Amino acid sequence: MIGEEMDDPGGRRRGGRGRPAPSSAGSYDPARRGSGALRPGEYRRFLRQVSVGSLVPGLSLISAGRKVLGWFVLILFLAAIAGAVVLLMRTDATSAARMGTDPDTLTLMARGLLALAVIWLVIAVVGLYLLQPEGLRAPQRLLSAVLVITLVSLMVVPISFGSRYAFRQLEFIDNVFADDDQHSLTIPDDATEGDPWAGQDRVNVLILGSDSGPGRDETRTDTVMVASIDTRTGDTALFSLPRNLLNVPMPEGTPLHEAYPDGFSGPEEDAYYWLSAMYRFVPHEFPEFFEGIADPGAETMKLVVGEALGLDISYYVMVNLRGFQYLVDALGGVELDVPYRIPIGTKEVSGGCTEASGWIEPGENQHLDGYHALWFARARCGPGPVSDDYERMRRQRCVIGAIAAQADPFNLLTRYQELATAAEETMSTDIPASRLSDFAELALEVQETGIRSLPFTDDIIEYHEPNYDLIREFVQESLEPPRETPAPSETSSPDPTDPDEPSDTADPTESPADEDPTEPPTEDPTEPSDGESGTPGAEETPDESDGAQSIAEVC
Repeated sequence: MIGEEMDDPGGRRRGGRGRPAPSSAGSYDPARRGSGALRPGEYRRFLRQVSVGSLVPGLSLISAGRKVLGWFVLILFLAAIAGAVVLLMRTDATSAARMGTDPDTLTLMARGLLALAVIWLVIAVVGLYLLQPEGLRAPQRLLSAVLVITLVSLMVVPISFGSRYAFRQLEFIDNVFADDDQHSLTIPDDATEGDPWAGQDRVNVLILGSDSGPGRDETRTDTVMVASIDTRTGDTALFSLPRNLLNVPMPEGTPLHEAYPDGFSGPEEDAYYWLSAMYRFVPHEFPEFFEGIADPGAETMKLVVGEALGLDISYYVMVNLRGFQYLVDALGGVELDVPYRIPIGTKEVSGGCTEASGWIEPGENQHLDGYHALWFARARCGPGPVSDDYERMRRQRCVIGAIAAQADPFNLLTRYQELATAAEETMSTDIPASRLSDFAELALEVQETGIRSLPFTDDIIEYHEPNYDLIREFVQESLEPPRETPAPSETSSPDPTDPDEPSDTADPTESPADEDPTEPPTEDPTEPSDGESGTPGAEETPDESDGAQSIAEVC
């Protein structure tokens, strides 16, 4: 029997390490011990024992005679499997999102999985040592060791990867998200675990696309959006403002308003007073007001954009658009409807456009990689609609909507390492790590309910003389629960007699990517070429004056 000791003819005792004693059929013959011979059947039985013991912790110890310890390990192992099954059955998407974003849970998971992998390996090695019969030759010993390592790897490697993912997630959270004790003028200071939104019905998040990168001395915000999310239902309205918006109001009761009571204004042709330039210049003018804030430019934009829209903006997320393509590539690309030909690599020179290095051809459900998705969102110099600043805003919203819809949990998990690396290099935010789980849960609700969007185009405002009361009116109407409405008519257009509509249509254009912000803005867009004119499909596009529209309708 396994683990028994027995006297040999010379009066010595054998089986000291838990090896099988020569007392029954199929055991080792005492006459062969000195010669080291080992029957093939005995060796195969040994390999079976270590193989099963490698896959099921505890069995090898039981086979080797360490029954108390072996049964203890085996029961723990079976209990752990049962607990894991129960946990998986009770875990829904919301619980999984919370576990994957809570630092304390991630720390416990990372350390627990690592400890499990190490203990599993140790038990398998100890079982191999205890079960080895005398008389094993070196090749047999090597084969058994390789077999155990291979079988243990089948179980331990996935566990080790799980631990690695958990540690990587912790590193990502620590590198990207903010501390709870950060100084801020906008983040609610009375948020708790039980009330993460501090009693607010909606949480408003500013989304900025920056133009920082090689060759740029300072950051400007090419893209300015606000996501207003219902904290109970996930209903989301996305508002876009043109980058060359003027006379942006300053929040009352601040030195900013005292200095600019009529809004951040100056000569219209001076890009210093554009909305996109406020990230850079306002903190420069009021350094004391933003003292101690990690990103005073982003804090500025939360304050002034919130004042323009009539919203309290608590948080921001800023993405470097030059690195945006890496995020899309990490997701495996994105599917978009391309409404018209979009040039790649063009910029404005002396009133015209440089030659395109390539084109994104029109078509539905096109799979774009990061490079092409970036040009889809950023192209601003080309025929017809490409040079229309508001069309560019529409394309950007389409990209955001497509990413939100296509970023399913499986995709995020399988591409997590690439996504985390890309995000660390291109994204910054003041969302605290302690609120990340709440945002993750809210994001699932957003995916269920969808996103409505409203860009403030020339259907609603004049960029050089905007009516901010009208803007706030549109925002409040858009925040009302969405109603079922018939599809917009293909011939719908703003009523020219509507007193709320501007009498003339402004057609602002952005400066090229390498433009000096102190140079005057370009007033005339590039003329259509190759016989193209207007915006193909523009009549089928919902009119912004009708209010917020579903992303699916817009794109």
